Amino acid sequence: MRFFKKGYLVSMLTGVISLVANQAFAVTGPGATMKNSFPQDNSCLSTSSYGGIVNNCTYSVQVVGTLQLATGYHATSISIYGNNSWCQTDSINGVGNASFVGSQVYTTSGPKVWQTLNLGNLYVYDGTGTIFRCSLEAGGYIGNFTAQ
Repeated sequence: MRFFKKGYLVSMLTGVISLVANQAFAVTGPGATMKNSFPQDNSCLSTSSYGGIVNNCTYSVQVVGTLQLATGYHATSISIYGNNSWCQTDSINGVGNASFVGSQVYTTSGPKVWQTLNLGNLYVYDGTGTIFRCSLEAGGYIGNFTAQ
């Protein structure tokens, strides 16, 4: 009986350690760290109480955010509130003559709701990071963006 309990404990601890390790590899940036692409949009963007970014303009605004990641493929996603926005990820190699551009992923139409957009797998080159780029609709929010 003692062996069973000990084996069970080791098995349980191994599962907890692997769960923690997998979560540790995820890199998340709060939406508030995203910046507008064009200076004329400075007055339209604000930070929400939970750390997201909000578009208070009457038109869509392009916003960008970056994450520093290890070389290799990374699954990417973004949390967004809206119904007429899109996002994509980009990365460049260290010398700027090659890139990996993800496809544009659109929010679903209908009433504005919180959505998690799966932006696909992005290859990150050595010494660079990834760029999250979104066209954020009027009244839209970005909560956070993640890469694993």
